[in-house]
Amino acid sequence: MKVLVTAASKHGATREIAEAIARVLDEHGVSADLVDIEEVNDLGRYEAVVLGSAVYMGNWLEPARKFVERYGSDLAERKTWLFSSGPVVGDPPKPDPADEAAGQRALETVHAREHKLFAGKLDKSKLGLLEKAAVRAAHASEGDHRDWDEINRWTSEIAAEVRR
Repeated sequence: MKVLVTAASKHGATREIAEAIARVLDEHGVSADLVDIEEVNDLGRYEAVVLGSAVYMGNWLEPARKFVERYGSDLAERKTWLFSSGPVVGDPPKPDPADEAAGQRALETVHAREHKLFAGKLDKSKLGLLEKAAVRAAHASEGDHRDWDEINRWTSEIAAEVRR
């Protein structure tokens, strides 16, 4: 079974999660292609999809939303898993209901098996002026808050289901 792994990432942290997912699938004997979301033009050769997006202001990034609009019916016909990356508020960062809602909307559209929300990474040096103001107002904590063990565990569960 061939799996497409793709994600919309603004500053690269969500892309790194997608890279880890593709690697773990391969380690479990599941063939995975990691493809930039804007470069996907056909799902025909994939039997399963793992789709993710960074979450900003309670929404998936536009490339991920467009992907769901374009391929929603195709995704509904495949084994599909969704993930969001974003929470950086709190210690440890806790899911914001708006962040969870972003992935839930996509889950309902594509009838995905699951939507997983992962804490994100915040490097203020990569942010623009408006982004810096938003993270300051939200009291977001700088640093890498991604739980790689959780990401690997979730991906291992996907691999087991795909192999069934």
